[in-house]
Amino acid sequence: PPTTNLPDVTDSVDVQIQKFADKGLDIKDVVSLVGGHTIGTTACSFVRYRLYNVDSTTGADPLIDPSFVQTLRDLCPEDGDPTRRIAFDTDSEERFDSNFFDNLRNGRGVLESDQRLWADSATQHVVRRFSGPFRGLSRLLFNVEFSHSMGKMSNVGVKAGLEGEIRTVCSKVN
Repeated sequence: PPTTNLPDVTDSVDVQIQKFADKGLDIKDVVSLVGGHTIGTTACSFVRYRLYNVDSTTGADPLIDPSFVQTLRDLCPEDGDPTRRIAFDTDSEERFDSNFFDNLRNGRGVLESDQRLWADSATQHVVRRFSGPFRGLSRLLFNVEFSHSMGKMSNVGVKAGLEGEIRTVCSKVN
């Protein structure tokens, strides 16, 4: 089956919102579910294009905080292994928390599509709620909203028996 229903790492916020809306999910669901990237990794091949030969001044995607560019370049050298895995949430990769949204607010989103959630006015207010100044409250809000959105998503296109599959790698058909 094609994966066109899954957001791509280069999708604009409008495209991400539409892909989720096609499944009956709203903007809050988009941001909440992308927040699942608080845990997990991605391959350098999905990041490297943002780090080299993009901008005439720095070479990197201007959405990335300049102080974070070298960190990403160290993790994903231009001629390095494209399959090397790096954490989505470089500050708390093994904890399910709202730090991922702090990273977006600070220009430290590893994937372009994630970082765009902060850069776009349609989603920035939700990212701001999850990365608020009150760590306990923002963490609680994210946990509640993530749970709610996961519940909504679990009712999307439910398949039984041999009609579907559980992917072992989200971006690949088994």
